[in-house]
Amino acid sequence: MSNVLRCVALTALIMSMSAAVSLAATPYEAPKAISTPGFDSGVLHGYAGDATVVNVNFTINTDGSVSHVELQGSTGSSDADASIVNTISTWKFTPATDSNGNPVEASKTEYIELGA
Repeated sequence: MSNVLRCVALTALIMSMSAAVSLAATPYEAPKAISTPGFDSGVLHGYAGDATVVNVNFTINTDGSVSHVELQGSTGSSDADASIVNTISTWKFTPATDSNGNPVEASKTEYIELGA
């Protein structure tokens, strides 16, 4: 029985330490957009697919640049998909900061309306 209690106590300790690390890694201040050029209107106006919205996840790096741009699904048009990814890759932000004011990476999701 004492081995079970030790395992439970150790598991609780590890979980509490993991939670503390997660809280410490949370940005103190969220990133703010500096430059978000619009999408190629020719590509998006020509879009005739069924999707009306596409979700895009990306990382805002410590220098404010964008990386790891990933569509969650597809518009159904490789041209529209590529235009969205390429455009978001050029966006610039002030980076998120931790509680000490140090820049940290942050993840963001944008919801892009199509055919508007």
